[in-house]
Amino acid sequence: MKRKTVLAAGFLAACTLVTWSWQRAVRDHKPETGEEDAEVAGYYLLNAGFVSPGPDGHPLYRLDAARMTYGMTSDLVEMDGVRIEYRQEQESDWLVTAPSGSARLDWRTLRLEGGVRVVFETESETRIVLTTPILDVDAATSQATTSSEVKLAQGPYTVDAVGMSVDLTTGLVRLESRVNGLFTPP
Repeated sequence: MKRKTVLAAGFLAACTLVTWSWQRAVRDHKPETGEEDAEVAGYYLLNAGFVSPGPDGHPLYRLDAARMTYGMTSDLVEMDGVRIEYRQEQESDWLVTAPSGSARLDWRTLRLEGGVRVVFETESETRIVLTTPILDVDAATSQATTSSEVKLAQGPYTVDAVGMSVDLTTGLVRLESRVNGLFTPP
């Protein structure tokens, strides 16, 4: 009987050793898919938007984009299909649209490109439309500026200029240089 006991104990020890070796091999084995070594290159959001509050706590502007992309090696958020609604102190709001744009991670400065349109419309006056290829928006000061060509249209009247600054909360538009206008009589 001792021989059977010794053989059974030896068999159990061998099974334990084989099981332990097998578990260790499975635990230490890395799959060859490469997924564990992949790095996150960035993030993107579709149909994204947010509202930024003003100093009084009320919404100052709302930014929407069809797509926002952030690369981990960049300090910019790239945007496509950009739309910004800026709240004005009185009257109506400004609507700024652009095919593309970018923003710093603090969202203080926005750069819009590709045919930017700035629209101001009230119930009492004809709509004002400003177009420019590039527009920089300082969200903290509510100032929009460009050194590029600008076209201002209000009904049948048009004014061309180079350079512009707009205070998006008061509605003041300043054309900087080479201002040329066309006013047709009614």
